[in-house]
Amino acid sequence: MPQTLTKKLAALTATTTLLLSGCIRNTHTEHPVLNKLPPKIVWAWERPENFTELPSDIGVAYVATSVMLEGEQTKVRPRAQPLKVRNDTALIPVIHVDASYRHPPSLSNDQRDIIVDQLLKFAKITQAPMIQLDFEARRSQRSFLQEVVALARTRLPQTQALSMTALASWCAGDFWLSDIQADEIVPMAFRMAKDEALIRDLLISEKRFPRKRCQNAIGFATDEPTQNVTVKRRYYFSPVAWTNKDWQTLMQ
Repeated sequence: MPQTLTKKLAALTATTTLLLSGCIRNTHTEHPVLNKLPPKIVWAWERPENFTELPSDIGVAYVATSVMLEGEQTKVRPRAQPLKVRNDTALIPVIHVDASYRHPPSLSNDQRDIIVDQLLKFAKITQAPMIQLDFEARRSQRSFLQEVVALARTRLPQTQALSMTALASWCAGDFWLSDIQADEIVPMAFRMAKDEALIRDLLISEKRFPRKRCQNAIGFATDEPTQNVTVKRRYYFSPVAWTNKDWQTLMQ
């Protein structure tokens, strides 16, 4: 783990005390839609999924389309795999964005606009209460991600909320999201690589991330340990297709 992140994480105890006591205030107002969403939501990745027997109190956040940024190009690939759900299942479209490692994207205005257009497209088509952006931006891509979120929030109807996933480290020692215009931030507490041990210890100790913007939701994986945290909403990722057994586990 980089030394700077280690030092920041070591200082989280004092910072957390201030945050939880209200000494450090956050002016972000919670979107009213968030209180109407299910407390548990499963992520449905780009593969065949059948949720017709999923309990009605569990929502589904499904990949609606994938966007690949590569050099000057932007490739949009709509969902091709079937998704079966009940009529009363709460659905959240997810726009998944990848950035090429071999050919880093230019992060042009055109690329930004295409991502925003996809968010707006599925918000309009589905009339879902919330739409989610999934983009694990590298450090050099953070300002681009902020622009995408800000533009999308400006153009989305006020009746629809905008969610975004976040690396767990962004909500711990490497926090940079205080001013981002998303209505919900979902730190992914899984696949944390070198940060895993420190962040898991942090969650066990504090029961949530220290930053207020990251305290309403959290993401876990079915094949990794979860923590007993204090949040309003839990998202769950499965590396394989969901089964009834998986759903029953979530209900416990």
